[in-house]
Amino acid sequence: PTPTPVPPLGGTELYGYLPYWVMPEVDAAYLRRTPVSSLALFSVAARRNGSLHTGQLGYRRIVSETGTTIIREAHQRGMAVDLVFTSFGEKRNERFFDRPGGGASAVEPPWRRTVDELVDLVTDLGLDGINVDIERLDPLDRPAYTAFLAALGDALRAADPDARLSVATEASERGSGNAAAAIAAGVDRVFLMGYDYHWSGSAPGASSPVDRLDGVPTLRRSIDWYVEAGVPRDRMLLGLPLYGMTWRTTGPGRTWPVVGNGVPWIPADNLDVLLGDGFEPTRDPLEWSEYFVVEDGDEWLITYYDSPATLRAKLALARDAGLAGGGFWALGYEIGLPGYRALMTDFRDGAIERDPLR
Repeated sequence: PTPTPVPPLGGTELYGYLPYWVMPEVDAAYLRRTPVSSLALFSVAARRNGSLHTGQLGYRRIVSETGTTIIREAHQRGMAVDLVFTSFGEKRNERFFDRPGGGASAVEPPWRRTVDELVDLVTDLGLDGINVDIERLDPLDRPAYTAFLAALGDALRAADPDARLSVATEASERGSGNAAAAIAAGVDRVFLMGYDYHWSGSAPGASSPVDRLDGVPTLRRSIDWYVEAGVPRDRMLLGLPLYGMTWRTTGPGRTWPVVGNGVPWIPADNLDVLLGDGFEPTRDPLEWSEYFVVEDGDEWLITYYDSPATLRAKLALARDAGLAGGGFWALGYEIGLPGYRALMTDFRDGAIERDPLR
């Protein structure tokens, strides 16, 4: 593939995922203060036969009065609203795409039924598009993944010529291959999930490091992988985290042994910490993330998270790389905290420009 050249400056699209477990906390005032260009309702999934799983809480909340109110109010504020379809795990994806030996045993692969039901649901709810988030996809299933996206795009645009299809793909080399396949299938946007570089099973560190010393993958490297795979810059969104992670360690530094697994750290659930008198996190100058350490008996708790200040530099990286824009997982995780609204507004207004960390 021929990498696309870097344009003078990237775009300012801003894509925000809204998980079903946050939806009850979202009201008109929140949507009025949240200047995303697209809102993605997370999520619905499929049963083994490809029919949408209408009993799952995500589906029920999206089609409920809570969900339809969010859709209506978002549209009133000029936001596009997408439905997110998810399928996580190699075995589940193997069945969904009907790889030989995958256990689907159907006349047609399950995904064909999913295409029709997704488009029907989007039409019924008056939505603007679909976002497909398929994770841990085996490369053997990539041809079927491509066919699924192509069929979904055709059906979606037949129902609404203005509808958009997007995908979320991982920040790894495998993710870049999936993103390239999605582009070949005709998707409009690729949301590069620029987080979980450090995760629950890793050593402590930033979820979205700009640079790092303890491994290869970084935000910069992931963007390069995608571009080298042939993903057009002007169809790529850099996804960033509105959450952090806490690890328990045997000592006060990130290189000490970890006890158990890390756990997610949600800023909105820790207002007492973030807004407390005297709270001053340390900023990692390489990974460009905030962190703080708390002694807990004979052990220590090390928390890494992104603040509006660190996210500003990462959104600038997206613009400097010539991408279509940025986005967040997940809206609602920042409720009650200052700085995030101003950050989003500045990005949408074009006030965040070149990467200051170059």
